[in-house]
Amino acid sequence: MRGGPFRLANLIPLFLLVLCLILALHEKSAAQERAHREPPPTPGPMLAQGTITLDTPEFTLDLVRSSQTVAALKPKVAPEFDFTPGDLLVERSKDDYYHLGDLNLRVRTGDSGAWKNYSTAVVRKPVVALSTSGTTLGSADLSPTLRADIPLQISRTWAVEAGKLVLRFVLENKTQENVQVGALGIPMVFNNVLNDRSLEEAHTKCSFYDPYIGEDAGYLQVTRLNGHSPALLVVPDGKTPFEACGPILSKGRPSSRGPEPIFTDPRHAGSRSKDSTIGWSTLRLLPKMSGKTPSSGTRRLRLPSPRGNRKPMD
Repeated sequence: MRGGPFRLANLIPLFLLVLCLILALHEKSAAQERAHREPPPTPGPMLAQGTITLDTPEFTLDLVRSSQTVAALKPKVAPEFDFTPGDLLVERSKDDYYHLGDLNLRVRTGDSGAWKNYSTAVVRKPVVALSTSGTTLGSADLSPTLRADIPLQISRTWAVEAGKLVLRFVLENKTQENVQVGALGIPMVFNNVLNDRSLEEAHTKCSFYDPYIGEDAGYLQVTRLNGHSPALLVVPDGKTPFEACGPILSKGRPSSRGPEPIFTDPRHAGSRSKDSTIGWSTLRLLPKMSGKTPSSGTRRLRLPSPRGNRKPMD
């Protein structure tokens, strides 16, 4: 009888292994069934102009030509891996899907006007490409993809500085009144879409990310689900403190896809009201016709391994 519990303990690992195999096979079968049942996605209008491929020291960067948002971000040391959900680009090319390079913000004119929300992803229109030179890879005026009543002129650039990929936004007050920016969010769109994937596919293609809400010392680390190198570190560019982080839920896409796999880092806050879920710390005031403001943005650093951010960063 003394050997009975011992033999049972030896069987527990085998039982767990069999259970995991059953769950994995069931998940794969369900994903295949859904794939046969659902028609293939069709490209949205944003893909009508195709994509462009840009080269950086650490990444191969694909941009959607009409929006200059990221279509793929592949590290050169692992070119088969894409940090973004690029394999779902066609499905996610509709309005209300966010991509790296999009922007959410809440602003009001004057000191007591109503807060208004703006987003580059809600109703997509082709942006206006601007001339580039030097280390700038791409630049665009975002006015066409924002509502016409926005009191700001917003431009976005992709650049390489000191070998690192930089995303930067510049906001300019185009009115004769003061404008307050109550919240500014830069969506962090990486591939943690686990829906309709087998366990093996998810480990190969997906990643998870861990934000550190540390103001100017904040960062977002993106680690491959299988634990392989490289990892990705997103850090503030200039004065862009990471003040908060939370999921964005898009209303215009199928609910079966689950929450949008992105987070937003509100750059400024103070616009909290009875009907608002945004509001953290202080306002930014853009004086009337003051010209361009200090820029907001992020840098993307490739780490040799998921533990690489333990070393001091410049």
